[in-house]
Amino acid sequence: MGIDPHLWAMCNAAEEGRRLPSLAALRAVDASESSLEVVLVDKGADSVLLDLERRALDLVRALGASLDLVRRLAVLVSDHMGGALRSEDGDLYMRWKAVSKQLRKRQKCVVVPIGGLSIGFCRHRAILFKELADFIGLPCRIAQGCKYCSAPHRSSCLVKIDSERRCVREYVVDLVVEPGSISSPDSSINGQLLSSVPSPFKTLFTAGSANYATPVAAWNQVSVDDRCNNTVLSNSQYAAARCSVVEEKNSIQVASKEGLPPKCGQITQNGHCNGVSTFEVSAQLKVMDIGAGNGNKENVPGATLPKRLSIEPSLAVDWLEISWEELELKERVGAGSFGTVYRADWHGSDVAVKVLTDQDVGEAQLKEFLREIAIMKRVRHPNVVLFMGAVTKYPHLSIVTEYLPRGSLFRLINKASTGEMLDLKRRLRMALDVAKGINYLHCLNPPIVHWDLKTPNMLVDKNWSVKVGDFGLSRFKANTFISSKSVAGTPEWMAPEFLRGEPSNEKCDVYSFGVILWELLTMQQPWSGLGPAQVVGAVAFQDRRLPLPKDSNPELAALVESCWDDDPRQRPSFSSIVDTLKKLLKAMLGGS
Repeated sequence: MGIDPHLWAMCNAAEEGRRLPSLAALRAVDASESSLEVVLVDKGADSVLLDLERRALDLVRALGASLDLVRRLAVLVSDHMGGALRSEDGDLYMRWKAVSKQLRKRQKCVVVPIGGLSIGFCRHRAILFKELADFIGLPCRIAQGCKYCSAPHRSSCLVKIDSERRCVREYVVDLVVEPGSISSPDSSINGQLLSSVPSPFKTLFTAGSANYATPVAAWNQVSVDDRCNNTVLSNSQYAAARCSVVEEKNSIQVASKEGLPPKCGQITQNGHCNGVSTFEVSAQLKVMDIGAGNGNKENVPGATLPKRLSIEPSLAVDWLEISWEELELKERVGAGSFGTVYRADWHGSDVAVKVLTDQDVGEAQLKEFLREIAIMKRVRHPNVVLFMGAVTKYPHLSIVTEYLPRGSLFRLINKASTGEMLDLKRRLRMALDVAKGINYLHCLNPPIVHWDLKTPNMLVDKNWSVKVGDFGLSRFKANTFISSKSVAGTPEWMAPEFLRGEPSNEKCDVYSFGVILWELLTMQQPWSGLGPAQVVGAVAFQDRRLPLPKDSNPELAALVESCWDDDPRQRPSFSSIVDTLKKLLKAMLGGS
């Protein structure tokens, strides 16, 4: 039981960097020597899949986003994969094995196109249904469980759509026994999601237009959820190539994406279930190129879809939307350059609600806002403030995050009564927390650069751990709705090249971290005697830096100065900063 041994060996190969193997590596696996099977969703070369997508597009053009569309799409998937079945037992398994063997022989590898599967179990049907649903913009996710199947990797599809009563609700779609019938989720399929994160498939439509446009590539987020001998890996993207790795007793779905360069993989252990660990993996697969003439870029007139599907990315798909009526605001706890923060009660839990100052936004700005908070949703790290959702209705546009009772690091540093509580060791641990959080953001695929790193954005929990906040609201891309408002009044922490308006990158965060480390060393406010304009002149045009105390630890002082190097390329990376701080803390603890 467990993951296929061949795949496990490939994932742990040193040359692969202990991450998911590339599509090329999977294609190199000898089909005669491995039970591993890779189901490839290739929008460029799978002519059968392209035909199914065109037929799905005809359905949405004729029926719109409706329950009839869901039913007809389910029948389309079922008909392609063997029709209605009484169960997944009996001769179905042998028929599927025969089809799979023939495809593997034809492809001369373990990788087979999903369009070639004329027989499919519930897991195969769920993958194909989700691919087609995402292609036409139908909110859909895959859930663990199937009332017709007893296999450990059984799967079902759930859609979220308007019912006949004009309310948005979630339905289970039957793809096996009565294809096209819909019902409410029950205990057979209401278990844990195949992915430990909400479905990151994004729906893209042209702004302000009734014409449907096909989606483009979404962020690559892969989750490996190996629970109780059921290994499943699902991914979000609209890419040229998507593949699903399926082994007889365990299914693994793998996907790559189009349009974004591959970055470093990352594995974080989150928990255990009967001795089996749960991991989240940011993985890369080989990016395949689709030609412009494959029919995937056409605009189809006449397909009017509900307005709720015209927002990119759709919060309804990702279950991020929070109703303003669900929040009970308590006291005001702070204010920033683009919002006021309140403590609030949300279903009995303390949360922080940042109500945005600028509520008068257009559709384009709202889409940018939704894009940035969707980025925040995928971030999970002990040293990053947990994003919980957002209020997206005027006039209450708000961000909802976890509530941290000790407030900002800036407030603690500048509060005289906390001086004795923040000894040097604790302050170094706080600096290490910040470095870990930013290092995590920089290592994401694609990386997130904070751009507005400062102690007012660092929040402290009851255990004195520090978490990075406001990362999603800090210019993830240039000239975004939120980003352009976040710089006002904070030049004290900003890198000189940024203040001069020169091209800049993640090394701006390194400079800002040097200022934070200076604050933790001196317990003072940076540039306290100067106004914002004077700080800009001193840092950006006079090459002045904050003075370090003469009795500073030489290694710490050297680290601060390296973060402030005039040449951004000479500044250390955050992984290097983390290593340095760990060594300093270890030496300090050993000395005590």
